[in-house]
Amino acid sequence: MSELKMKYHYSYFIYPYVIKEKNYKKYVSKLLKNSKCTPKYFEQRKNLSVYNYFLPNIREYMFKSFEYSKVDKKIDEQFRENLFKSSPCVMFDYNIGDDVQAKTVDEDGIFFKIQKMEIICFKTGICFLAIKTNIEDTENFGDLLNFNFKFRDINSEVSGNKHNNIKIQTSTFEDVKELSEVIKEITGSNSKAKKLDIDVNKFLVYSYVCLDQECWNENKQIENFEKEFFKYVNVLNSDFNSTFGNDRLRTIDIGKYIKLGINKVGINLLTTSVDTINYTTLPFEYEHEYLYTYIFTLYEKFYLTKIMKKFKVSKNQNKVRKEFVDFTNNVWVHEPTNNDNGTSLYNNARWALELEKTYARTKEQYDVMYKNFKMKNNEWFNRIILVLLAASIVTNIINFINLYKVK
Repeated sequence: MSELKMKYHYSYFIYPYVIKEKNYKKYVSKLLKNSKCTPKYFEQRKNLSVYNYFLPNIREYMFKSFEYSKVDKKIDEQFRENLFKSSPCVMFDYNIGDDVQAKTVDEDGIFFKIQKMEIICFKTGICFLAIKTNIEDTENFGDLLNFNFKFRDINSEVSGNKHNNIKIQTSTFEDVKELSEVIKEITGSNSKAKKLDIDVNKFLVYSYVCLDQECWNENKQIENFEKEFFKYVNVLNSDFNSTFGNDRLRTIDIGKYIKLGINKVGINLLTTSVDTINYTTLPFEYEHEYLYTYIFTLYEKFYLTKIMKKFKVSKNQNKVRKEFVDFTNNVWVHEPTNNDNGTSLYNNARWALELEKTYARTKEQYDVMYKNFKMKNNEWFNRIILVLLAASIVTNIINFINLYKVK
């Protein structure tokens, strides 16, 4: 068990799901009518850090409400709802109720609170449920390792008894099983996600840990607990002691005592309280600007996969080609931010998710379809030319005969 002590922490568990595009507006309407869901509107004054962090194109794509939030109170509810539903991306806060003390003296296990739940949906049908948690009554880093490891697959049908000893503290859910049922109620069967090869049995993990300065400082470097860091990044339990490869892992330093680990299972940040900024300003930035950057990167990955699948099965190839071109022009060619740390996170997340390869494979599908389209158009054009040529020849023959008869 790790002896590292935490000063502050939280973990987001991100669950991707997919809604049929033709049902998207109906789904958003359903969320708008749900008393537990509150539409999330962004205002420049209240959300200035988000506004300044994202560049205009991506800000307009993900946070369209910045444009009409100033006049929200002056327009009727129906018009505002229509604006909301037509936005490229919409967000909701899910009301989880007040926290209650659920632990008794003779109970054992890992107790945790759900601090908030957020729904993020793009009009393409790609959606995400982000659940923010923190464990209670412990400062032990090893407990967090075990919690992240266990919670990650609570939605799995084959997890067995893996999550039996993690206890929930919130008035909304009695236990982890009920939370899983609420997730299913929000996301549906998620059969569309399975078709895109999205792992619906495991959450993606986006975690923040600030260690006590006694654990990491000038005299105690991260090399002393590097194995614990790699367990953290790879979402492994505290007892894991086998060797494992890190070929698909990127670690980046965004400060002297700030280290990020990025791979296909998520992004996890480790820092130390040796600097007060690391447990005051940094956790706020990490769960807003950087979290949305990661969500945006995941969206690019899943939507490209969706387009690639469409190229193979859709009968309306013109529509799919247009979707790919629109995505390229409106999303792919635009950087989300000029922030140095945000750009580093974004580029390394793209590498871990193999975004360039996914785009290249999608582009290959597009090129093949475009060539076939051009060939069919040329064939059709040539047929028309032949028909017109034949008609012209027949007309000339008739004119010649008529002229001969006149003579």
